[in-house]
Order: sequence, then structure tokens, then C-alpha cells
Amino acid sequence: MLLVVLSVVLMTADQRLTALREARSALEYVVYPLQILANLPSRAGHWLGESFSSHTQLIESNRALQQENLLLQARLQKYQALLSENMHLRELLNASEHTTEKVKIARLVSIDLDPYSQRELINQGSRDDVYLGQPVIDATGLMGQVIQVGPFNAEVLLIADPSSAVPVIDTRSGLRLLAIGTGQPDALDVRSAPANADIKVGDLLATSGLGERFPPRYPVCRVSQVLREPGDPFAKVLCHPTAQLDRHREVLLLWYRPPHRPPETTPHKSAGKPR
Repeated sequence: MLLVVLSVVLMTADQRLTALREARSALEYVVYPLQILANLPSRAGHWLGESFSSHTQLIESNRALQQENLLLQARLQKYQALLSENMHLRELLNASEHTTEKVKIARLVSIDLDPYSQRELINQGSRDDVYLGQPVIDATGLMGQVIQVGPFNAEVLLIADPSSAVPVIDTRSGLRLLAIGTGQPDALDVRSAPANADIKVGDLLATSGLGERFPPRYPVCRVSQVLREPGDPFAKVLCHPTAQLDRHREVLLLWYRPPHRPPETTPHKSAGKPR
């Protein structure tokens, strides 16, 4: 009862007297550190919980961002490949606009794995009117010719194959030569060039039209090396193909028909019996 009476008296005095208010304010400086110590475990637990949750969310968010980044990089690579392919197709279309012959785009199916053979298989065949000996070009020059035709595919012999020979002409001097494959996609061997022939490094060799297999004036290669050894009647000439033989997957099929020969004159019929 004494404590209850004392509490009532203190509450009444606190409401009426200002001295107790000042004493209570002074006591708050002593009680405040105790309040902090009392709330410290709760605050520490709450902080640790938030930190652990934030760290877990950060790890999950980082993992999701990494996966998204990988997907975007894969898509970017595909888009870059599509952009390169579109640019190559645009170049092929530009090349087809400069030719008067019928052309058609074909796609590479497979290549010959023999390191000394330069042959490719394309997705056009006899049902697409592909024929033996048909010239194949790209945006920068002659690639080769069709040597075997199936219903759905055709085999192309590239100009770099050792069994390939293309009659060419030096566009600067008019010298007629023969470009033969070396088995390497970046080199052709030029034959029948005399030691004193007017041929220089950098000369462009184009199809001459001889043999009526390839149309004339299509770029074949550019001279990269000319060697003249004493006592050798012929010069050793190497050139680099202008066509990109080992890079793109699309080529142009060229329908070339050489000019018709003039018709032979029919002999006059005689009154007598034919001999």
C-alpha cells in the first residue's frame, strides 16, 4: 500500500510540479544506454536477417544476369553471322546485276575433306536446270565449274583444285595464259608465260573465253609473284584468286551459253545423183 500511495503522489507531483520533470529528463541520460543495450539483440538479429536476405537476393540476381548475358551474347553472335551473310548475299546480288547471263544463288552443303582437293557440294541439281560444266562465281570472281550433277545436288570443282585449268588473259597486256590450281585455296599457278612476257605483280587475270567453258572478262586471280630464273624459258608466276573460295556459304550459278557458230552453208543440189 505504501508503494501504491507513493506512486500516486509521484504521478500527481509530476503533473503539477516542474522539478520532477527536470529530474526525469536527467534520468533519461542514464536509462537511454540501458534501452539501447536491451534493444541491441533485436536490432542485431533484424540487421543480420536483412543482410543475409539482401546477399541471397544479390547472388540470385547476379546469377540471373549472367545467364541473361550469355543468352544475349549467343543471340548477338547469331545476329552478327546473319548480318555478315546478308552483306554477302547483297554483294552476290550486286554481282548478278552486272552480268547479262542468268544467275541463281546456291548454298554450300559440304566440302571435300581431302586437304589437296578443292571441291564443294551445293544444294542445286538437275531439277534446277544445273548442267555439267556450268560456271560458278561469287561477288569477286570465278570460283569454278560444275563437274557432277544429281537431282538435288551438284559437285563444284574449284579453280584451286590441282585438276582445274582456266584459260585467262592479262587485262593489262593482253597476254594469254593458263591458271592451274595448286590444291591451296589462296594460290594458283600460271603456266605458259615466257621469261620475257609482259606480266607484272598486281596484274589482274580474267577469263579469256577460250574453250567456250567460261564467259570472258570474269576476274580469276591477281598476280602475286613473278620469278625469272636464268636459263629457264618460262617465268614462274603465282597469283591469288579474287574469289573467296574458302569463306562464304553462298555462290552464284551462271547460265552461260557461248555464241552460236554461224550455220554451215547448204550446198546447191545438182541435177545428177549425189556423189
